[in-house]
Amino acid sequence: MRTLTGICLFFFAFSLFAQPQLVKNIQPGASSGILLGAAQSALVGNTLYFTADDNAHGVELWKSDGTAAGTVLVRDIYPDASFDGPDKIFLTYNNQLYFSARDTAHDIELWRTDGGPDGAVLVRDACPADCDGATYSVPAPMAVYQGKLYLNWRDFSIGEEFWVTDGAAAGSALVKDINPGGGGSDSRPYAFTVFQDKLYFAADSADTGSELWVSDGTAAGTQPVKNINTSPFGDCEMDAPVVGPDAFYFWARKNNGDGRELWKSDGTAAGTVQVKDINPGAGSGQPNSVPLNNSAWAGNRLLFTATDGAGGAELWATDGTETGTQLLADINPGAGDANIAFLATLGSQVLFRANNGTAGNELWTSDGTAAGTQLLRDINPGAADGLRFSSVPFAVFQNKIIFTANDGAAGRELWITDGTAAGTVLFADADPGAPESNPSNYHVAGNTLFFFATTAATGRELWTYDLTSVGVRVPAPALALRLAPTLSSDGHFNLHLTGEASAEPYRVEVFDAAGRLLTTRLLPAGASTLDLPGLPAGVCLVRLTGEASRRTGVARVVIAR
Repeated sequence: MRTLTGICLFFFAFSLFAQPQLVKNIQPGASSGILLGAAQSALVGNTLYFTADDNAHGVELWKSDGTAAGTVLVRDIYPDASFDGPDKIFLTYNNQLYFSARDTAHDIELWRTDGGPDGAVLVRDACPADCDGATYSVPAPMAVYQGKLYLNWRDFSIGEEFWVTDGAAAGSALVKDINPGGGGSDSRPYAFTVFQDKLYFAADSADTGSELWVSDGTAAGTQPVKNINTSPFGDCEMDAPVVGPDAFYFWARKNNGDGRELWKSDGTAAGTVQVKDINPGAGSGQPNSVPLNNSAWAGNRLLFTATDGAGGAELWATDGTETGTQLLADINPGAGDANIAFLATLGSQVLFRANNGTAGNELWTSDGTAAGTQLLRDINPGAADGLRFSSVPFAVFQNKIIFTANDGAAGRELWITDGTAAGTVLFADADPGAPESNPSNYHVAGNTLFFFATTAATGRELWTYDLTSVGVRVPAPALALRLAPTLSSDGHFNLHLTGEASAEPYRVEVFDAAGRLLTTRLLPAGASTLDLPGLPAGVCLVRLTGEASRRTGVARVVIAR
């Protein structure tokens, strides 16, 4: 039972904000149009694409502009209600959503949305025989690079190899058959990432196992970088890299008898090195297959989860050197895991979920120092969890984070934080007075928040929230910032800062025209250029915030393809 104080605080928090709105009851009545834990979603411009079931078509691809009339089925890809069309949603390229799906004539292949009457079209029947051309169990099986989409495609005659497409079958071509031979000789490229105007990925050649490769988009320019695992035909088992200012970081195995440890690469063989053997011997520094992209930058240090074999999975930090790679905080002392899941960066703060063994899974903050790593708020007091999801749903809006939490009274609902304990509050309940609405799949388009939520009357459906009432904290003082040219095709800009402003590192945040955060990174002190590869075409706002002075400047640029 809630105390009187709890009730007062509950209604005080609600009084500050608007209330969420049901967009459309896709499956009428109390049945759910959205599958809990299984629905996928992605924002393309101001349009949300998502998978849903209206009980007439099976699970298919839908889209919404935030209105009931504008929430419609994109296409009944598999016209049989007992079969589902979409498989996985991947990424946005040329203002279209790319996803895998199957229809009555094809197994799982790559599809894209289309503005024509069909709504969605098959990109290419990569594997015309009775096989899947675009089914993936690996991270990052494709990426946008130099205005094209590069990907792993399975062709029946040559297997899974390195391809490029402009979104049309005629504009699709094999870049390189890295592992020549028949359908069983696959290079299986994955973990695609763009770094300093080159495309990096893992691939399996005929001579080595799966190792680090680089490409400039040509066959001749697609070459191995380094054979990291020197065991005969051993795989380095690289996961999706995390890009820093001077290198990209990833977990990898250097010998079949060793565990997976922290590596970095500047794109050269000599600059591809193990940062530290965190868990010496056969043990892995990577805990429980937690990917390195479960991480965040705090200044010039990457915060991530690792284990040294003596303790559990805890908070570590690296500056790219062996001596600078250390346990930052033993949040859950002893052998227990801290169960860390990173949310986002607000200024100099990194917010994340962690468990100290007594307070449950709660909201924590770190500035990259041991002293600055602490519990931000015990949302669900005692040993119960405030953040119970295996991965915490969240969205960034201006200088605040919207996330899902449970205070023990209202259940899992929408919360907001500005990075302070006092500014961490419950702000929306889709079904007040009823069981938890369990919100997930947050996307911000302008001032509109899209999300999925459950009510007793409607089941799980699509909702929106008007974020206009959410205040914006504006850092000060202002910073004189100029980027040139203002129009770029590759995301490379010359950086101009006034006077002493260049003497400190800066946090870089890039937003699209709708205010959606596209990417963040750290700019080292004294930098004269800013590289932002892989951004979608259109207007972008680039915000720099000084790590020490907190000075902030904004520049408007255009990415043209």
